[in-house]
Amino acid sequence: MAIGQRPRTRLNKKAALVNEGKELEAYARSLGAEVYGVAAAEAFEQFPEKPQPSRFMPDARSVLIVGVANTPELFATVRTPEMAEISPKGSEYAARSDGDMEKPPAGAERYFLNDEVVQLTNEVLLIAYRTAWRLRHEGYKAFYVTPFQQDARFRTAAFYLMPAMYLAGMGQMGLNCCILTPEYGPRIWVTAIITDKELLAGQPAGPLYREECEDCLKCVRNCPSGALDGKGWKNVFRCAAYGCCGTCLSVCPQGEVK
Repeated sequence: MAIGQRPRTRLNKKAALVNEGKELEAYARSLGAEVYGVAAAEAFEQFPEKPQPSRFMPDARSVLIVGVANTPELFATVRTPEMAEISPKGSEYAARSDGDMEKPPAGAERYFLNDEVVQLTNEVLLIAYRTAWRLRHEGYKAFYVTPFQQDARFRTAAFYLMPAMYLAGMGQMGLNCCILTPEYGPRIWVTAIITDKELLAGQPAGPLYREECEDCLKCVRNCPSGALDGKGWKNVFRCAAYGCCGTCLSVCPQGEVK
């Protein structure tokens, strides 16, 4: 050690992690990220049944979450699918058990939302791609997850974003099986970047499930396919068969759509 050089202490290391973390977050936000968080890779041991970061990178240290928010005015149209001006087919009329001929067809809720989902996916992928390459230029490895890749047979994912967001302290799980962020509720589009760079990680904001949801139940009551059981479980096949309409996200009062 050179004369006058200060030894590297835990305090110095934490300060360095804080500064490096701020720089990386500022870079991601300069690319358009409105949602950002960091989870420690080792913290995923709390969810042993889910794929671990080490599956993608044996020496993973951190998992970054980057994302963007849905446009409130556009997402609000999910509540009024009749705006789509789509008429059900005769076969859909015949299949209705309630005999209501005025209801829009299943999936009309997403009519104005589908194009934005495509746009947000592209935005999120670009943010993740460029952030991953920044880490690589710094000498670290980085693997970014393409959003919502699923095995269509079982509706399982290669990597789950909900545990990552919870461990990063970005919010708690709602009964619609989504992380509810303070600013935007569940109406966000995110992906993850797994890296061997150590970053200062967030901490869970409380228990996994948000207690206030038990007194609300708007998502459960308004789900048109009855896919939510009100106990934190979703029948993903029933949801997908209806069209993953987004009603449970639109009616959530957390970060409420006006």
